[in-house]
Amino acid sequence: QYERVVSSVSELSPYAILVGLAEKARGNALALPESYAAQTHATGLGFNLLDQRFVASMDEVVELMRLPPTTRVPGVKEFVLGVGNVRGRLMTVIDLAVFFGEVSLIPNSQRRVMAVEDGENLIGFVIDFSSGMQHFPSDAFIDQPVDVPELFAEFVRGGYQVAGVQWPVLSLSAIAGDSRLAKLAMVH
Repeated sequence: QYERVVSSVSELSPYAILVGLAEKARGNALALPESYAAQTHATGLGFNLLDQRFVASMDEVVELMRLPPTTRVPGVKEFVLGVGNVRGRLMTVIDLAVFFGEVSLIPNSQRRVMAVEDGENLIGFVIDFSSGMQHFPSDAFIDQPVDVPELFAEFVRGGYQVAGVQWPVLSLSAIAGDSRLAKLAMVH
């Protein structure tokens, strides 16, 4: 019987053998699911400010960088560290901890700046440290994060809850549009 199988296979062309195998595979294949519901994700830049974890939308942040050398501008509000030159573009550098009425205990050499474009202006918000890119399933979004300190509440736009960890979304564009940033000069 072995000789009969070998001789019958040798009489077929390689193409015919492949066609036969393909038909046999199709006959034994499992059906694909009718539809596939893809999980969408949100991506943000995780960071800490005053011992509070946050995430900023990637739609708002144009760059994450070290604190650039800044020139102090006389007569501006206390939270304005100064103006920095970032690749030929002037950036107003805002210390977010001071903006929220606190002082960061992290040395400036270790802090980072999230750059945001507000119209034609470049604003750098100084944070304590970056936690890098964070990816969240869309169904992890929550409207009201819990236990967010009151000083941040008006700038929080929901959050994400993943594996028992909460990431409130701090809106940098809302901070950039705050009336305290509209006039940076001190009022005498």
